[in-house]
Amino acid sequence: MATIVLTILISIGVVFGLKSFLKGRGSCNDCACSCPVKDEIAKKALVKK
Repeated sequence: MATIVLTILISIGVVFGLKSFLKGRGSCNDCACSCPVKDEIAKKALVKK
């Protein structure tokens, strides 16, 4: 029983770790370059405020 619980907990940790890794990879604002996508994000952020 303990093995099953441990396996489930490790699996959940791996899924959340991969999700976090993929979400952070290649995200905008991680470089100083200019591109149309960043311009759109900046416009939308200003409109929301």
